[in-house]
Amino acid sequence: MSVRTNLLTAPARFCADRRGAFAISFAMLGSSLLALAAFGFEGSRYITERARLSDAMEQAALALTAEDNGEGAARNYSLSSDYFRAYMRHDKSVFKPTVIVKRGTSATNHNLSYVEYRVSGQTLQDSWFSSSWFPSFDKQVKIGDNGAARKYRSNMDVLFVTDFSGSMNESFGSSTKLMELKRIVLQLSEELFAYDMSNKVGFVPFGWGAKNGGNCDLPFVVNSAVPPNLISSNDKLTSLERYVNISGTVASIPNKVNQIYIPLAQASKDACLNESSSWKVPLTSDYNQIAQINGMTASGGTLVSTGLLLATPYLVEGTESRKVMVIVSDGTDDPNTVQITPKLINAGMCDRIREVISTEESVGKITFIGINYAPTFDWKRCVGEKNFYLPQNIKELEDDLRRAVFEEVGHNVLKD
Repeated sequence: MSVRTNLLTAPARFCADRRGAFAISFAMLGSSLLALAAFGFEGSRYITERARLSDAMEQAALALTAEDNGEGAARNYSLSSDYFRAYMRHDKSVFKPTVIVKRGTSATNHNLSYVEYRVSGQTLQDSWFSSSWFPSFDKQVKIGDNGAARKYRSNMDVLFVTDFSGSMNESFGSSTKLMELKRIVLQLSEELFAYDMSNKVGFVPFGWGAKNGGNCDLPFVVNSAVPPNLISSNDKLTSLERYVNISGTVASIPNKVNQIYIPLAQASKDACLNESSSWKVPLTSDYNQIAQINGMTASGGTLVSTGLLLATPYLVEGTESRKVMVIVSDGTDDPNTVQITPKLINAGMCDRIREVISTEESVGKITFIGINYAPTFDWKRCVGEKNFYLPQNIKELEDDLRRAVFEEVGHNVLKD
């Protein structure tokens, strides 16, 4: 074959040869296909992540309306960030959220006020298919969303039923249990009174009973007359139990019961707040009345059921649509052989108290806060799991008391 023939046939064979034709097409279209795949897969992932963030915002807004810590509170941001991290599994980092607090009154009922929390935030996500070879998302993408929730506030009667036994003088952080309790109660009272409503607060200290003038205040229905010297010494305190009519005491709620006449002079030092400077403060909207607790002192033993029974008549006399009883104690009943409180709870004391403090607009609420101890009796049976707290430090005590007073169910509203 001549050289000339080879020169003519080689181009013809090249033109006829289709091997590699699709490689050229793929090279030309490959970057577009990869871009479509990247945008399709990663785009759908970011849509899902944004939906998850939206859920986190909604839940954070609901939690903040329940606590209502106020504009600028540090917990607003820490709690919101915690929700972001819990919901966002692939975030690189979480930016500080924005929390806006709005307050107002219902458009249809000007006597009904509300608080609204609007939460917005962003998280930083790493793109999985970022590349400089084909169009794609940036290496890191910010995802943002917001949520909002509103809670209407009804007027409240709040009664603090507080352990004033001697152990409340023990150290607690940099202070004492009693001092911190007083500080927080006064702070919450001030907030309640600050709302333009007729909120009222009361304060009932208890130990192993309480006192009324020069006599013991032990609010039990009894089977027979109690001797005046029945609890004249600490080792005789257990003697009272055999006189208490458990079913009769529960049936008497919410009436004030005064069937036991024991002068303080004949009572043990651990009974009836005998050596404590303390007294009951009925429901009031006067801050100065509640501020009397600053001058009160704690001493003696503990019998928690006396606190509940003494406090209930005061709360029943309240006129507001929502009634809250907050029980605070730092120890179990003593002597620990006394079973008066468990027997009363088993007989339905807590259910009966809830019934009599409920109104047409709200179910009465009882909360138990045990400061830095493990109760030997299951108070959850009395108050319910969501109303049971065991704070171990000052911050937890403050948070739990705030939740006990202000926590109500809110609902999500339209987002911006």
